[in-house]
Amino acid sequence: MARDPDPDPTAGSGAAPDRPSGPFRGLRDRLRARLGVRTTTALAAALTVGVVLLVAGAILVLGLNALLRMQLVNAATQQATQLGERVAANFADTEDVKRNAVQATGKRSDLVEVVTNYNRDPHRPPDIQNIGSSDPLPQYPLMSDVLAEPDEVEVVHSTWITLDDGKHEEVLVVAMGFEFPPTGQPFTVLAAQPLDFLHRAVDTVLAMVLVGIPVLVVLVGGFTYLFAGRALRPVEAMRARVASMTDRDLGTRVPVPPARDEVGRLAETMNQMLGRLESAQTTQRRFVADASHELRSPLATIASGLELLAGSVDESDASTVRTLRGEAGRLDRLVDGLLLLARSDERGLQPRREDVDLDEIVEAERGRPSDVGGVAPEVRAEPVRVSGDRAQLVRAVRNLVDNARRHADSRVLVTLRTEGPDAVVDVDDDGPGVPPEDRGRVFERFVRLDEARARSDGGAGLGLAIVREIVAVHHGGVEVLDSALGGALFRLRLPRTETSAEPEPGPEGPPPGDGTSDAADPGDLRDDRPTGPLPVLTPPARETPTRETPPTREPETAPVPREPATRPVPAGRRPSPVPHEQETAPVPRPSPVPRGSHERGSHEDERVRPATSVPIRLGDALSPADVNPTAPIPVVRPPAR
Repeated sequence: MARDPDPDPTAGSGAAPDRPSGPFRGLRDRLRARLGVRTTTALAAALTVGVVLLVAGAILVLGLNALLRMQLVNAATQQATQLGERVAANFADTEDVKRNAVQATGKRSDLVEVVTNYNRDPHRPPDIQNIGSSDPLPQYPLMSDVLAEPDEVEVVHSTWITLDDGKHEEVLVVAMGFEFPPTGQPFTVLAAQPLDFLHRAVDTVLAMVLVGIPVLVVLVGGFTYLFAGRALRPVEAMRARVASMTDRDLGTRVPVPPARDEVGRLAETMNQMLGRLESAQTTQRRFVADASHELRSPLATIASGLELLAGSVDESDASTVRTLRGEAGRLDRLVDGLLLLARSDERGLQPRREDVDLDEIVEAERGRPSDVGGVAPEVRAEPVRVSGDRAQLVRAVRNLVDNARRHADSRVLVTLRTEGPDAVVDVDDDGPGVPPEDRGRVFERFVRLDEARARSDGGAGLGLAIVREIVAVHHGGVEVLDSALGGALFRLRLPRTETSAEPEPGPEGPPPGDGTSDAADPGDLRDDRPTGPLPVLTPPARETPTRETPPTREPETAPVPREPATRPVPAGRRPSPVPHEQETAPVPRPSPVPRGSHERGSHEDERVRPATSVPIRLGDALSPADVNPTAPIPVVRPPAR
């Protein structure tokens, strides 16, 4: 059975057929792509005006030439008519046309000649003779050999003549035929007009056209470029605003120009589109966040149940439980990644800044077991410290290493080095690599370059997206390059922290700022009583009534150090078990309790710092605290008003 040919994919689909392409169309598209709308508009306007001006200039020059020639023809015709009528009038009252012509043309300063043919036999060559000419002209040669019949006019538009003084001049000649009445002898009057005035006028206009057209073209192009820029300024503002927008600030709107023209309607349409995109993105993010959050508890329950079940099943079901635990763990990581990205979209990752030894994070990848399997990475790390969130940086490095282990064939190399002010982490593998056209797309969410979509071999497409988010909030960058191992090289850059050496304490004591400064903390409750031996407390002779005070917390007291038995003790003193080598012993003292602490609850109690230990100097004489029992000093409060 014969197979039908493939149908036209555009037939019946309403798609317009491809327009024919050619060299001019390709050139036009390339110029438009390189020059832009503003420059293209200016060039089009300049080209149009230039063509129009060229046509107008040509018409002007040709028209001026024709007009001036017509005027010269009219002037020469008028001269020939006047001279011919004078010769024909026979004012000399003679039958000799030559004599009459000589008298008629004598003492004239214009260029006129009267010629006649004395041979009327058509079978013989003509005998044309000059029977009269004006003073500037010689008798021969004639201005023209053209003879006109009576009442006819012939025009010679350009010819060169020689004047009587030997000069050459280009003239326009009009030949007009007449008849001498007494004898019927035909004669022709030749009247000439110089063409130098015509040439000067035409050359002047032509020069003005040739100089003025380029100037006008440049002016038109410049003004068109300027006005097109002003007209496209709102479009450029919209483009700049949209270019600066990210997926986190879709609530921004493009500026709407005050003019309600095409550009204004375009801005309103773009704002409506941005509103729809923002609504769709908000709905999507809310769904992802809610779904991920709701999946945490069921996944935790499933993982706990599988962990308990793993110890109570037989060997035949153990592999199934292990598979289920692996899938549950992978699903938990997926949900955790979705939650992290949802938090990043909502309010950013907000890292907790601290000094982090990046080399420790990289070194930890050397022997870390991974669920993705693959080869163990080789690690080469220099001591580098950065400022950032340790947990987030661990996750970023781990995602890059897991991605390399997932795609590597036999080797993964992790390198940490310093490069100027940055700390650079390179993760190389010898896998298939990343094509150049996909290197910007791999950091998008849910992007996987393998066509098979095998989840057991590849990830969910969130690891590199999480890396990009973490690196962005740490003011760093991540990129994909070609690896020397033959695969992909993921390079992570972070600004490193300059570490300074700890100042050593001098003989005068510890440096300032080490926690022993005498400057009081405004929020700290300190015991500023003088240190030294405690005085002996003598009980009062009589009991005095005191107002009832609310119960206070009993401060914890440390045991009072005592002198050892081997040390000589003065009579009447109790020995102390404190060794002779010990110089001081902390004795806690009760801190003053702020008024109303029993009313503010446990939250206020947690903010009260513990009492400062007062050192007691131990020497040969024992402190009264060694012979008197210690007891907390009661706090007496004034009665409530």
